[in-house]
Amino acid sequence: MHTMDFKKLFEQYLQFVNRIIPKPPVLPVIGIDIGTTAVKAVELGPAAEGLQVRHWAVEPLAGGDLKSALKKLSERLHFTNQVLVSSVFGKGTLMRFVDLPRMSLEDLKKSYIYELDKYFPFDPKTIYTDCAILDPEGKDKKMQVLLAAVKKEMVDERLKLFKEAGLELNRVMLNPVAAANAFSRLGPAAGAAGKAKALLDIGGSASSLMILKEGSLRFTRDIFIGSQQLTQKIAGAFNVDAAAAEALKRDPGDKLAQIMEACDVPVNNLIGEVRLSIDYFTTERHAQVDEIFLIGGGSSLKGFEGVFEKGLGMPVKIWQPLGSLRVDPALGGDIQTHAVQLGVAVGLGLL
Repeated sequence: MHTMDFKKLFEQYLQFVNRIIPKPPVLPVIGIDIGTTAVKAVELGPAAEGLQVRHWAVEPLAGGDLKSALKKLSERLHFTNQVLVSSVFGKGTLMRFVDLPRMSLEDLKKSYIYELDKYFPFDPKTIYTDCAILDPEGKDKKMQVLLAAVKKEMVDERLKLFKEAGLELNRVMLNPVAAANAFSRLGPAAGAAGKAKALLDIGGSASSLMILKEGSLRFTRDIFIGSQQLTQKIAGAFNVDAAAAEALKRDPGDKLAQIMEACDVPVNNLIGEVRLSIDYFTTERHAQVDEIFLIGGGSSLKGFEGVFEKGLGMPVKIWQPLGSLRVDPALGGDIQTHAVQLGVAVGLGLL
């Protein structure tokens, strides 16, 4: 174990939690999902019948200029006094699902901090962490716990980015937690006892697989295969630039068969990795996954769910994160075209 000042580390951890994860905010909340090709934002506010989508935007990243994209979002959504919530993902983040002796959340937070190097391959001085009990009402002597860690530099850079854009970021979460939160609260019913459901978020540079049981996140994995690889394959097959390849993905017309053939290798690699992860989860947690749902920009390719269903041998559906939310009629129908891209942003807005 590393030689370190645990008291100082614990105090630093508490300061982080109080600063980044305060008490539940007063609505409205804007969830801001910063991806590799676009920044997506959804504002949720109270309505007569629950929550309502008040505003939304998808701002493409021109040359990777995040600050400019945030400023444009601020102008489009009229950032004023809303609570702003964003997230980080990928390398530098890690989530562990472990079984520990049952205790209160307060005792868990006090104890696990002393064993960080047991759970994470990071120097404890370089990370922010948090934890959650996944079965708080359980009666067993053991409880399932989620432990999460993120490199400090990732959170600090995200806070700095918003500050330089003239915005105050109130919370920082992890993408899989946000997506799972949206799916748990707005998605289909939990299903039969002992069964689990999977959610695959196909992003630009990577895909996130989440498995939920009884409405609670029980497994997550980043798979570094994303829609950008599909775009590259389509561009090569049709000898077009990236913009034209993206257009073909959204509206393949009579070229769907050629597009699916061009994307065969990355799609099958992704299916293979998903299958391995589901098999691992089934073996470790003794729970069958009976259904898979797809979100993210990469899932918008027509017929994608059929390819996954054939490859995985189980029902696969596209999930619309806005399906259970009231959408302000003034926003128009264009939001439904982009709905599958907004899962993380919606989950952030729900926190």
